Amino acid sequence: MRILWLFVLSLIIFSDTVLAEPLKDFIRSYVETAFPDYKVLRVSAPNFNVDNTSSLKISLESSDRYYLRFKVTGIFNGERETLPVSVRVARLKTVVVAARDILPGELITGKMLNTAKIPEFKAGNSFSAVDEVVGKRAKRLIKAGKIIKFIDVVPDYKVFKNTPVKVIYESGVIRIEMTGVALQNGAVGDIIEVKNISTGKKILCKVVGNGVVKFIH
Repeated sequence: MRILWLFVLSLIIFSDTVLAEPLKDFIRSYVETAFPDYKVLRVSAPNFNVDNTSSLKISLESSDRYYLRFKVTGIFNGERETLPVSVRVARLKTVVVAARDILPGELITGKMLNTAKIPEFKAGNSFSAVDEVVGKRAKRLIKAGKIIKFIDVVPDYKVFKNTPVKVIYESGVIRIEMTGVALQNGAVGDIIEVKNISTGKKILCKVVGNGVVKFIH
């Protein structure tokens, strides 16, 4: 029985040793778990070890765009103390990235895209949702894993500025087709200005297909 108790005691002592870790490392792991919308850049804390992580009490004292400030109470190096800890963070933002190489002029589908979270300061002029990119065309080669930015894509235009278009006029059973000139680029569903070649007047039309628009009453 005595041998058994010595074995149990040794396990307890060993467990406490394993649990001990630098306070900075513990706080980094804590913030990454408790604040998933932030990336930890730096932890400023006393160079102490945590003797028992289960006994720690952590309270968030203040926060701003760049810092989370905590008070941590626990047993450090054998003594109970309350310590200030400051964590430099960057807010994470969801961005759309290429799942594979996307060739210039290629129509982008959902299967070509993934999302990732990166520090906000690196996400300028990028898309945050896959639906914002699907249906557009690559303006240049987009390498796999690259963040897709506004300058990398263009709408899937069906009508181009200063090119002839077929204008459809419908009213009840009446259908008239005429020729016009697009005064703007337009994707399906876009409302653009078209010049009626017969009259020289500008009219509003809805893009309905390749080189085809429908007159809006």
